[in-house]
Amino acid sequence: MTLLDVASRAGVSAATASAVLSGKAGERIRVSSVKRDEILAAAKALGYVPNTAAQHLKSGDDNHIIAVFTYENIFPADPRSEYYPFFAGIQQEAEREGYDILILNNWAQDKSRSSRIRLASGAIMIGVNRDDEHITSLVKQEFPLVFVGRRKIGNGLPVHCVRFGYEIAVRAVVDRIAPYADRSLVYVSSTLSTAEPTEDKSTFLHRVCSEKGIAVSDVSVADSATPESIAAVLSSRAVIFDRLFIADIFTPIFQKEGMAIGRDVFGAILEDDWTGTHPGWTAWENRRMELGALAVKNLIAFLSGRDADTEEVVLPIVERASTGVLAE
Repeated sequence: MTLLDVASRAGVSAATASAVLSGKAGERIRVSSVKRDEILAAAKALGYVPNTAAQHLKSGDDNHIIAVFTYENIFPADPRSEYYPFFAGIQQEAEREGYDILILNNWAQDKSRSSRIRLASGAIMIGVNRDDEHITSLVKQEFPLVFVGRRKIGNGLPVHCVRFGYEIAVRAVVDRIAPYADRSLVYVSSTLSTAEPTEDKSTFLHRVCSEKGIAVSDVSVADSATPESIAAVLSSRAVIFDRLFIADIFTPIFQKEGMAIGRDVFGAILEDDWTGTHPGWTAWENRRMELGALAVKNLIAFLSGRDADTEEVVLPIVERASTGVLAE
């Protein structure tokens, strides 16, 4: 519903409806208390909510504040957190553009804190945990949001995301493993990782392998390996892990079996080595700060009434022993 719908229902001009709904009645336009109540009633009946971005542009709002919002139970302030590089990139880009940052953590059961997001001109959402009902409400109110990573909210609800270029990166990984794969490989994912990025990586891996005539055997684990998963992984000369922590589960198993990475078993991890503790495995470069910065650029573009230049960050491959390249 638009402002014109509210004005039509209340039998007033759009200017009068706007003055009442923005709290500016009496400044330039006189509105009786009766008519004011009718306008508010019409807005409530129609479910009208103001377009935050449009208000920002129209008023020339100088509220240079960006909210960084998360539903994670610990906000990424620890440099050892996997979310910290995203936050560092957001902070640096926001400062460069002259924006302050408002940090909001809404993981607790108390939902009253959600309203604080209105103190900012727009928000960047970090983390895989989320409250889709709350997000849906913000999107329907046209509050400017940018997600770090692809997110699917509701049934096709339009959301803005910045993401890594997984398709090109996965293709590069498969190209490097193909010579050792012998027409088949094992892909190990986790039952604990069900977010959209995991879904994307799996989709691209199966697509690329199908194009190259490489059969993929899917193996899923939780936080430890099972005899069945161990047997499946050891049966193949080529293995791809979805996450670092999954590689950590199987690397000691290879060592116990006397299998050397890059000699007896080849593979890669479909993640950047953000911990810096996997020097033997081919992965991709840590571009998390760039993705955080891109989220800020996209949000500022939306607040300025412009289209974003790009929504993806390229992921160059870092080759290591697992694809036959000796570590430096």
